[in-house]
Amino acid sequence: MNEEVKPPVVKRKAALSAFRRELIRDAAKQIFVEVGLHGASLREIAKIAGCTTGAIYAQYTNKEEVYADILRESLVNMAEAVKDGADQGPKGKQSLAALRAWFEYFDARPAEFDLGFYLYGGAHPVGVGSELNRELNVKLKVVYETVANAMENDAIATADNKHHLAVAGASWMFGILLMKGTGRLKILEIDVDKLLDDSLRTLQHAHSA
Repeated sequence: MNEEVKPPVVKRKAALSAFRRELIRDAAKQIFVEVGLHGASLREIAKIAGCTTGAIYAQYTNKEEVYADILRESLVNMAEAVKDGADQGPKGKQSLAALRAWFEYFDARPAEFDLGFYLYGGAHPVGVGSELNRELNVKLKVVYETVANAMENDAIATADNKHHLAVAGASWMFGILLMKGTGRLKILEIDVDKLLDDSLRTLQHAHSA
């Protein structure tokens, strides 16, 4: 006899599924950071997650799909952080606040930076698949558009060059993150906060005329 599934049951199943996906993603992040996509296996991910490979297959088709889901979640969260930064920034400096939020997001999440850097830098994510690659790039472009539009509103850029300057600004943020993450700034005795401030100030002054 088939009984109608009650909403509370549906909610519990959805919550359990979301919880399992989160466990799998967290475990996969560890593996991907250590050995990369090609060196990872669902068996190792399952071991770290404390589940079976069958439990992973119930959520994902393969490891590439897990990887893409991690990047997707990261991009969505980063886009929200950058937009909030722009919205909350002072008038005339919203684009700088957006770029600072970009930096701060990844500075607090070095694993996400390591996993997604090749995508944000424009390299083709081998193994993820063209369809997922397109989806992720669409989400990435939204973040750049947020910064670009804020630059135009701040009169730092024009409609013609705002995209170029947004990419330039993001590249500076990535460069500082990379130098900090590899310990180069510490070796060179450079204060990260001052370097970030100087970079944003230079960007504003160089293009505000």
